[in-house]
This record gives sequence, C-alpha cells and structure tokens, in this order.
Amino acid sequence: MNKVCAVFGGGDPVSAAVVRKEFSGGELLIAADSGYLLMHSLGLEPDLILGDFDSAPEPDFADKQVYPKQKDDTDLMLALKEGLSRGCDRFLIFGATGGRLDHTYAAVQSLAYLLEQGASGVIVSDTERIELLAPGSYTLPAMKGYTLSLFAYTDSVGGLTVTGAEYTCEGITLRNSFPLGVSNSAEDSPAKVCFSKGIILVIRSKL
Repeated sequence: MNKVCAVFGGGDPVSAAVVRKEFSGGELLIAADSGYLLMHSLGLEPDLILGDFDSAPEPDFADKQVYPKQKDDTDLMLALKEGLSRGCDRFLIFGATGGRLDHTYAAVQSLAYLLEQGASGVIVSDTERIELLAPGSYTLPAMKGYTLSLFAYTDSVGGLTVTGAEYTCEGITLRNSFPLGVSNSAEDSPAKVCFSKGIILVIRSKL
C-alpha cells in the first residue's frame, strides 16, 4: 500500500472540497513555507512545516525546519525529499500553481524527481490536475468539464496509444516540440493511455 504525503505550497488556494476528494486518511501533512497559511485556511494541522520563510513569517510551531534563503532546493523540493525520507511513495501537491510560471514549472520538474526516486505525485488545484507518467498502461478517469492534454515531457514519447477519448491514436510518437496532444476530451468515460518510451505530461484543465 502506498504511504501518501500531502504537501501544501504557497500558490493559488485550493478548496476544502478538492482536498477532501483526494484524501483517504493517514496522509503525512507537510507545509512548504507559506503553505502553512493555506493549511490553516482549510482547518488542517501540519505534521511538519519547513522552508526559508521568505514569503511568510516564520511560524511558532514545534515541528519546524528552517533553511537559508540561498539554497539549491526549492521549498517544495525540500518537502518532497522529507516525505521520501519518511517512507512516502505517493505525493499530493496543493498550492503549487498560479502566480509565477517559473514556480509552476519547477513544481512539474519536481514530479520528474519523484519518478526518478520510484515514487509518484500529482499537482492538484481547483482547476487543474497535473502528473507525469513513466512508460506503461494507465486508465485515466472521466472528468466532466475538463480537457485531457498529453505532452511529451522528455524529447519524445514513443508507442503512444490512446483509446476512450474524443481523439484516439495508435502507436504514435509525441515530441516535445509540437503540441499534438493538447485539449483532448474524456468527460464521459475513462481514457486508456499506453506508451513504451519517454515520460508523458498529463494535464486535466477545467473548462
């Protein structure tokens, strides 16, 4: 069974309903920097707060890790590494979108780091769901009112077959220089995605 870590960042707020839908109970809760403010607004108590606190006052909290502002890891990456060190292999990331594009892209790169560590993660907001997938076969649930976009995160994604969506394909190659997989739809039934090479970026966006 996966041990799940939920990380809260300082990006756009997320609703309690969206968070509850993702939780199954027993998650390790980590606030990355100002993410503790988001957790407070949701009525959640973190197990750990960490960061350099350049975007919010350093909180008075017993289980806290304070880092210098000049460092190699983002606060989100610090939180993910801490979760990995505590045995987590599935990560739910909230408050990682909105605001600065560089921060959002850094969060996506953090998903790639999790894959390298044999773990997985998903970035969840009120309007988007973002994840990276390694080669294999996946069933992506229907999401009414959301688009389904598939992009090559690596140079290419090979042997891609998509069924159950509005636009299907069989054995094609996606390249990261052309957005062929943008704005598909799987609103009424699950889509099945299978590929043999590369890493694919899956983005569900609310219409």
